[in-house]
Amino acid sequence: MFKPVHFVAAARLALLVGSLTVAVLTLGPFQGLEQVFGLSDKAAHAIAFGGLLAVSFLAFPRMRRNDLAIATLAMGAAVEVAQIIAHRDGNIPDWLADAAGVLTVYGAGMIETVRKMAREQGDLTFVQIAAMDRRRGRRRQATAFEPATAEPSFGEMDGVVSFAERAARRFPAQ
Repeated sequence: MFKPVHFVAAARLALLVGSLTVAVLTLGPFQGLEQVFGLSDKAAHAIAFGGLLAVSFLAFPRMRRNDLAIATLAMGAAVEVAQIIAHRDGNIPDWLADAAGVLTVYGAGMIETVRKMAREQGDLTFVQIAAMDRRRGRRRQATAFEPATAEPSFGEMDGVVSFAERAARRFPAQ
């Protein structure tokens, strides 16, 4: 019986094979091979790196999409630098094509996130949804400095306030 972990394992294998394929095709002596499939160089870059990001979303379900997108963009930049070192045509427009593919897949993923929020929490504001998010650590409420009271406390009568009294005023017990 198939379980979701089986799909994750298959996606990780596909990501490894896809990454190696992209590395070989971009660094090997295959310049112009994308024209056999009717693609321009920029379209091939966008499809390759968008595809890698899409597979990485499935391969690493617990990682944030932002981190995966940044890693894919960094990989694209590393490929362009490696092409320059290998005396090939590594340039910024190729990296921008990589970014276009990554942003297309990332945007599609974000659209699905917003659709899910609209289905499940359509009546709430984004602030309320963020407050309910279990992944975010609970932060204590910020306490503002309160103005001094008109009546001095016992320690303030002689002009000396202890550290403990100042701390108790700044951080009241909850």
